[in-house]
Amino acid sequence: MDPIRVGSVRWDITNDCNLKCLHCYTVENPGSELSHSDVLQIIQKLLSLGLQEINFSGREPTMRRDLPEIIKYCSTHKIRVNVVTNGTVLKQEGFASLLQSGLNMLVFSLDGVSEISHDTIRGEGNFHRTIDSISTCLNYVRENEMTTKIGVNCTLQKVNALEVSRMIDLCHSLGTHFLNINPVSFCGSATNVREMLYLSPEEILSCWNKICEAYQRMRPDFRLYLGTSPMETKLLNAKYNLELPVIHTTCSAGNTLYIDPHGKALPCYMLPSMANEMSELGKYLCYWDILTEPANRAFDAFKPFISYAHAISKTSNSGCIDCPDVEICKGCPLIALSDPDATYRCQSAQKKLALIRLDFKQSVVPTIKDCVSWELKGDILQLSMSRGDYLSNREFELDPLAKSIWLKLHVRSPIGKIKKSLENDWSNLPIEKIHETLTDFVEYFWKEGLLNLEQGNG
Repeated sequence: MDPIRVGSVRWDITNDCNLKCLHCYTVENPGSELSHSDVLQIIQKLLSLGLQEINFSGREPTMRRDLPEIIKYCSTHKIRVNVVTNGTVLKQEGFASLLQSGLNMLVFSLDGVSEISHDTIRGEGNFHRTIDSISTCLNYVRENEMTTKIGVNCTLQKVNALEVSRMIDLCHSLGTHFLNINPVSFCGSATNVREMLYLSPEEILSCWNKICEAYQRMRPDFRLYLGTSPMETKLLNAKYNLELPVIHTTCSAGNTLYIDPHGKALPCYMLPSMANEMSELGKYLCYWDILTEPANRAFDAFKPFISYAHAISKTSNSGCIDCPDVEICKGCPLIALSDPDATYRCQSAQKKLALIRLDFKQSVVPTIKDCVSWELKGDILQLSMSRGDYLSNREFELDPLAKSIWLKLHVRSPIGKIKKSLENDWSNLPIEKIHETLTDFVEYFWKEGLLNLEQGNG
């Protein structure tokens, strides 16, 4: 049996943390940390399995003093390294050492635009410490012309819901490179204060709308990433003319690896905390001890959970059966178990998206986005969208009329001209059918985020 392939790793490099955040997902994992040499040995072993990226998380990874040396080792072996931090441990010299190590991305956890909200979640005095750290790192990166990206993670919850849209203004004023906003996951310590943190699906959608309104209004330089379902993302893109990435394959079990502070691996980072909440998941806590066990052991350890996770399909949620994305959307089964609201939000957004109809003017020019590459193989249209660190591959089966429409979009003609050309090419079909097919086709691919609608002359 061939060994597993590991491209990306999420690694809780330490069990230490200086804060006690309301929504922390991690499970207490007492015991001695891995030595420096053990960490490097694990990295070396994973390199032989295809390792390309490590995401060092926590509890608080910067409490590990040898973190810069570990990152330097990764950098010399062409491994991208990202670090998530609360930004309250290191001083200016510590951050300089971290940034000099070859770090790809440094992400700060910031859960509000004021000390009232952020410190309620993460502890008194921490808002200003984190803001100061973000500014320090951004200035250092600019002054030294470094390529390291500095970003912000924000966890959406009732405590910060009324002000979360102002994160757009705050990150713009700071000059961050990106902002991630994700709804709170009810596992770990969050389950103890559910009533304090919980937002209904309608409240979350209202937050998404306010965030996108602010982002559309400002059009800042930084990238915005939201923890939205695929249909939520399409709806927001259509309403606000944005290009938020549509993530379908959210279940990464079998493609990524989670490593705990002791060097033991699982196929999913949520498993330990979720197994604490749902005893039926305990049977999947089959660890691979990377230091002492061969890679083949991971197959036996992970196979039950991966089989379970990948079996989640259209039969799992009856409301998803009629979704056009059901064959490609592989939602996280643990989120489906712990947060049924996520599925509800997606299905609700699908209905709202269907109500958005385009009023095509004859002069409108539908164009294939520059970030989209495509190839027609018989009746199959293969599309690839590449934008920054986002890559999406899709396939569509087209009938002859649809193929003809796609090829005419490629030459950047206005709707009126496309209609006339199709009427000539398909004179055997009723004009009404041609026009209806063209409208439905353009509207569908526009909602998929693959087309621009430009205003032409006339």
